[in-house]
Amino acid sequence: MPYPNEHSCRLADPGQFDRFARKNGEQEHEGKKIDVVYGVKDGKSEIQALRYDKSTWTADAAHSHCQSRDGSFEAASEEKESMTEVIKHEDDKWVLYSSDGSKKLGEFDSEEDAIKREKQIQYFKHQESDIKESLRQRHSEIIQELGKRNASADAGRIKKIMELCQELLSSEPTEEKTTEALKEADSTLVWLREQPIVKTEDSIQFPAAAYAYTPDSQNPSTWRVRLQETSGKVTTKQLEKCANYLSPGGHKGELPFIALAEVKRRIRSEYRKLGIEEDMPRWVKEAELRTLLTNYIPLTEAKLDKGLAMITVIKAGFNESKDRYYPLDTLCRDFSVFEGLKMYADHPSEDDERNRPERSIRDWVATLKNVHMDKDTVVGEAQIVEPWMQEKLATLRDKGMLKDMGISINAVGAATEATIEGVKTNYIERIARGRSVDFVTEAGAGGLVEMYEADRDIDIDFVSLNTLKERRPELVKEIETSVRNSLMKEVKKHMELEEEIKELKESNTTLATENETLKTEKANAEKAKLLAETKATVEAAIGKAELPEAAKARLLEMFKDTVSAEGLEAAIEAEKAYIAAISEAGKVKGMGGKGEDPEADKKALKESWKKLHPEYTEEQLEVAISGR
Repeated sequence: MPYPNEHSCRLADPGQFDRFARKNGEQEHEGKKIDVVYGVKDGKSEIQALRYDKSTWTADAAHSHCQSRDGSFEAASEEKESMTEVIKHEDDKWVLYSSDGSKKLGEFDSEEDAIKREKQIQYFKHQESDIKESLRQRHSEIIQELGKRNASADAGRIKKIMELCQELLSSEPTEEKTTEALKEADSTLVWLREQPIVKTEDSIQFPAAAYAYTPDSQNPSTWRVRLQETSGKVTTKQLEKCANYLSPGGHKGELPFIALAEVKRRIRSEYRKLGIEEDMPRWVKEAELRTLLTNYIPLTEAKLDKGLAMITVIKAGFNESKDRYYPLDTLCRDFSVFEGLKMYADHPSEDDERNRPERSIRDWVATLKNVHMDKDTVVGEAQIVEPWMQEKLATLRDKGMLKDMGISINAVGAATEATIEGVKTNYIERIARGRSVDFVTEAGAGGLVEMYEADRDIDIDFVSLNTLKERRPELVKEIETSVRNSLMKEVKKHMELEEEIKELKESNTTLATENETLKTEKANAEKAKLLAETKATVEAAIGKAELPEAAKARLLEMFKDTVSAEGLEAAIEAEKAYIAAISEAGKVKGMGGKGEDPEADKKALKESWKKLHPEYTEEQLEVAISGR
């Protein structure tokens, strides 16, 4: 709402202050005075707004100055001032009245003082309007945040502030009450923005973690590929939907090509959490490289106590050289492969690995136990079995030299190529097997322990099929025979099942036919029984009726093939009425009695039939009285 006498430049939201103070003419620009409004909160003040008297400032000049202060400008209203309506000169005093003249607002010794007070009143009216506008804005922001966040933790608080905002915005509350409501709205909004953002599907709220693709964590409308079937629960059924979504034409361009690899990794990770590896749908699989995992961690932060050392095994994230990336999900799922591993002094040499892959008992110095996750780190307890190693570690600790020794994993994993944080690397999807976790004296280049690259011709974890065919043809043959026999058993079992299914189908068809035949025979038997029972009932009733034989024969013919005697009594009565009618009609007439009237007799007969058979149509009644 613009002021009537001055232009306004807002520099700060009035809703963030407890009270205000105004100093007129405190600043000056190009010889023109500027009034300053201060906002005060917690005993500290700052400039909240500037005011420009429109009698000395044009709107353009004031706007230009406001822009130089990065403020929000509002020109004065175009309405003409009518000060005489609120300021009157009475008894040598200048008296200020409300705009309708009903209330005296003050008496002043000069007109200038009265005008100054009138400006203050206008200012506070506008200030109150600003606060109410701020409350309206907060109300709108709360509604927007409610639409995307889980606020169930304090639903009562939300309901209370919403009702308060609606009440105040639809009425004319005091400035004090509006200011208090604005404070509560600000507090609620801060709390609300701390709640997790969710996306609602099928009336269920899901967090960002429930989706494989979340390009904008603050905007749920961008989230795609939901992994959870219900909140917090990933199921095979839902993962199959995700896989189908990634099939050709499934997502129809909704996912950018660059995001597909990461989305597939997320889905594969969830499948593995459910213990599914081989049966993953092909749409989410990627070519994996089986690789040797080695990673060096210094013993700087190791804790030693009576033959036990709490050590860090491996941390989530990049290794030192950034040629491998260990995702947290992989470590959380596979950390148990390190449980119970023997710990040796130094990694094996290439010659040791060729000639003594099982390692020497002389080098075994500890066993790794109680392996678990600590936030993003795999940690464990090295139970040291060699006294000399205990003594060496204690000496290094006492001399502050633990950083010069470390441990290095020796494990086997599977990786896919990926770009993480702009770095091309090997993304470790699985840690398939732990070999050992060894004490070593130093790391090689980039943090990796100096160690030979696995010889894939002799290392059983990496040996290729071609090498097996060349070195162990009899083993390959044995494997082939075993697989062939297994397949033959499966094929035979499948054929037997197919034959059983065929027999069951034929048996089912026969049973269905027999069932229909039995149903038909049962229905016919029941009908024959009803016909016999109805015939006996009809014959008994007609036999007792006092009717001529011809009439009885007609009734028997009428109910010959019926399965119910319904209507029999009515038919008998009709026959009796008919016979009575024709008997009356056959009497000798014209012998001194009343004159004959055939039409009246016919009408009487028709009325008799109508009473007996109210459901008959006119045509049926005509047939009944004339068709015998």
